[in-house]
Amino acid sequence: MRKKLLCGMLALLMLFAAVAPALAAETDVYAAGKTAYVSKMEIFLDGEQVYPSGYLISTGDSAYTYFKIRDIAYLMRDKECKFNVEYDAATDSIIATRGETYVGDGTELQPVGSGNQIATAANLPILVDGEEVTMDAYTVKGFTYYKLRDIGETFGFEVDYRNDSKQGIMKTPGYVEPEPEPEPEPEPTPEPTPDPEPTPDPEPVPNPAPEPEPETSHIDGQLTVLIDVGHGGSDGGSSGIAPSTYVNYKGETVKAGSTMQEKDFNLPVALYLRDMLEASGVNVIMTAEEDKYVSFATRKEIIEENADVADFCFSVHHNAYNGNAAGFEILAQIQYENGGAGKELGATLEKYYYANGRTRHRPTVFRHGQNGDYYAILRYAANVDMLAVISEYAFIDNSGDVACVLSDAGLRAEAQAMHDAILEFFSTHEY
Repeated sequence: MRKKLLCGMLALLMLFAAVAPALAAETDVYAAGKTAYVSKMEIFLDGEQVYPSGYLISTGDSAYTYFKIRDIAYLMRDKECKFNVEYDAATDSIIATRGETYVGDGTELQPVGSGNQIATAANLPILVDGEEVTMDAYTVKGFTYYKLRDIGETFGFEVDYRNDSKQGIMKTPGYVEPEPEPEPEPEPTPEPTPDPEPTPDPEPVPNPAPEPEPETSHIDGQLTVLIDVGHGGSDGGSSGIAPSTYVNYKGETVKAGSTMQEKDFNLPVALYLRDMLEASGVNVIMTAEEDKYVSFATRKEIIEENADVADFCFSVHHNAYNGNAAGFEILAQIQYENGGAGKELGATLEKYYYANGRTRHRPTVFRHGQNGDYYAILRYAANVDMLAVISEYAFIDNSGDVACVLSDAGLRAEAQAMHDAILEFFSTHEY
């Protein structure tokens, strides 16, 4: 009996010795990982609901949604910011190429199932157009999930979150949300006409004292403007159809009926504006001086690196919507919604745009996002206390509206209006 008991105890010890490492390993995985909750957030892409499956993963004091990069590439396959994704087994890395149409493998938009999972930090390299980029990523059940906001900044689309409706919003270049129908103004009630009163003798009007000259602060002795060139390279921005044959800034003939891209208007205007400002003694920093792709992440870095140098960030864009919208609009930082530098600069730009014969599409836009300004460039600048505006001079998908920028003279006139407005504004504002 004693032998049997000893044998049984020995067997239990051997079993525990075999199981203990496995239990320890599993405990280590749980200790090193984070809890991944199946995301319940509704996701909208350019105003339409889409259905990628992802996880909500807490990282310290914040929680973010993570999705498979293949799912996002699949959703963007017909968009201007499209990109292809594939796995390179030889280098054990993810290869992404901007501007290429995504080639699916049949695993896209598959549900992740139910129940919480364990997410561990992923270190699989990802190369975009041959250059390695850094994106926050986790591995869940053998698949890699990337932070949605990082994917947006890398591939050129905006990401916003709406806490009130629990919705994630993806907005690609060139998409403009429909404007709400304005509320009809009530008819005013006519007031009764009073009996006319006798006209008093006019009192003498004293001569007003002369207004003092505005004082401006020239901290470093020179105004510095950071010009952000909208889109470029594989990111063409908005698009339209040429209403007539014209010669673009590259000297190429664009035939009537051909596709026009926003980037081919943004760059020449920005370059003309650079030359005009420099001729006026202004120091200029450019996010690009040629037709190339500049990611949101890179634009953010440029703004942050020049936070102590640049007095102002001016982003050059042209609009598109439904083929009927027309006119210019200025997008400004939300901190100036009720007055201040941003609103005043918008009014100054409007004055010079009107002088060019342009009409206004709508008043200066102050759009709120989840983390401050909705528009990334404005948000990046606001985060480092830099004044910034985005100019949308014309709708290139409107055959009548785009005519103002189809000639070199039109592009120069646009840049001249920007130049004159900037100099006038900073003649009365500190920098």
